[in-house]
Amino acid sequence: MFLIRECVLNTPGYVPGEQPKYGNLIKLNTNENPYPPPFELLPVLQDELSKLNLYPDPVCSKLRETAAIIYGVSSDMIITGNGSDDILNIAIRTFVNPGETIAFLDVTYSLYETLALVHGASMRKIPTNGEFELSQPIICPEAKLIFFASPNPPLGKHLNRQYLEATCAKTTGIVVIDEAYVNFADYDHLDLLQKYDNLILVRTMSKAYSLAGARVGFGIASKSVLEQMNKVRDSYNVDRLAQALATAAFQHQENYQQIWDKIRQTRKRLITSLRDLDFFVFDSEANFVLASPKWIPASQLYTQLREKEVLVRYFNHPRILDYVRISVGTDPEIHRLLETIQYLKAQRA
Repeated sequence: MFLIRECVLNTPGYVPGEQPKYGNLIKLNTNENPYPPPFELLPVLQDELSKLNLYPDPVCSKLRETAAIIYGVSSDMIITGNGSDDILNIAIRTFVNPGETIAFLDVTYSLYETLALVHGASMRKIPTNGEFELSQPIICPEAKLIFFASPNPPLGKHLNRQYLEATCAKTTGIVVIDEAYVNFADYDHLDLLQKYDNLILVRTMSKAYSLAGARVGFGIASKSVLEQMNKVRDSYNVDRLAQALATAAFQHQENYQQIWDKIRQTRKRLITSLRDLDFFVFDSEANFVLASPKWIPASQLYTQLREKEVLVRYFNHPRILDYVRISVGTDPEIHRLLETIQYLKAQRA
């Protein structure tokens, strides 16, 4: 057997949501934006296609400058990644030695645990209350890195802002706030960067900007933090086509704002309709909802929807066994989902 690090051998691999390879499945399981990027983005690819024999800009200068305008920071406060997952990985490799501690919530983005295990880090899982919310700031002196997601999956709600800020103030380690879904919420945490040098905000273009297939993410932090992270970042980690698409996407904010507003409207209708169908549904500030059917086990609902060619997400996690996570799709997709649920519910009556 090849010599494989023990921590890798002992790590269950991260399991992404199903990517169907056939049929006309309604895909509401991976929190992708249901709408394609605006057509106006596509012409920028033509010029880049003729340059694929050349390496891309290794530091994504134009993309970072454009992002800086959107985020209201200087471009030297931005690091680019092959999706936001790349930024998370870079942060761990920069600030955490194997054996040191990484902290994160007991129900959150499951990749945090996978990355920690593969790195050989110790883990501290921070309990949340019955509403999957922070009940106090995180006091974990041994943590070199604390991961938060806000809005936090799979719930979809912002974490308590007061406690997040207090954690930044009290901890001696690095705090990462993963804002993958923040464009669907009413506020963000960019202002906290002015107060805390130990804070890294993480953004992605996969969700709000309909570029999940392009893989572009950002870390936003102080210059001193990014100076160290850039030593770890792989050269040319964002390809030429992805840089061009992401830059153009930032230049079409009005188009995207219309998409975000539409998703919010559909989310509101989805939550109301599910409650009418006898579900407990948390309010959401993301492009998905966490819902618990009162009339069927969630695992059975997941399976029966799958048989009807509607994909949602079910997690075999002890705290959310009674829930399914449903991405906000287009209005016709949500109509199909609700129609199928109504049929399944009637069959059990």
